[in-house]
Amino acid sequence: MSPARSAGPWRPVAAPGYRLTSWEGTVPDELAPTFAASRRAMDDMPMDDTDFGTVTWDVDRVRSAAAAVAARGDLLHTVAAVDESDATIVGFTELVVPGDGKGDAQHYGTGVLPEHRGHGLGRWMKARSILRARESHPGLEGLLTDTADSNTHMRRINDEFGYEPTHKSVEYQLDL
Repeated sequence: MSPARSAGPWRPVAAPGYRLTSWEGTVPDELAPTFAASRRAMDDMPMDDTDFGTVTWDVDRVRSAAAAVAARGDLLHTVAAVDESDATIVGFTELVVPGDGKGDAQHYGTGVLPEHRGHGLGRWMKARSILRARESHPGLEGLLTDTADSNTHMRRINDEFGYEPTHKSVEYQLDL
C-alpha cells in the first residue's frame, strides 16, 4: 500500500497517560530493555492463516536488527509509546527510509502490547512517524506498508491515512 500524497484529514492525537518518544538508528541504552520487551506486541498480529511462530526479542536482537538496516545504508526511524506511570515502552512503529532520503520508505511494523490496546496508540505513533518522515525527508516519493487482510485494526488506520492497495501478496506455508 502507498499513502495518498495529500496530508489528509488526520493528525496525531495524544492518548492520556502516555507520551511518545523517538530515535533514529539503534535504540538508546536507557530505553533498550523495555523496547525489546515491547516487541512481543507483534506476537498476536493477525496474519490470516500464516503462522510465523513467536520471535523472541532481547536487547541484542534489537540492536542487531538496527545494525543490519544501517549496514545496507538505510535509516531506521522509530516512534514509541511510553506508559507515563512506569516509563516503559508499550508500543512502537518503525519506518525504514532509503539512505539518500529518496524513493519509498517502508513501514516495518507497528505494535501495541495487548494490555495497552484501545487507546489509539497505534494511530498516534504511526501519524507521528509519517509526519516526521515528511519533514525530515522531503525527497520521499511514498511510504509503503503491508498489512494482512485480517488485521482489521491496522487496516483501518492505514485507510484513514490514505494508503491505497498497490499489490497483493500470497504466502504459502507447508506443515512438515
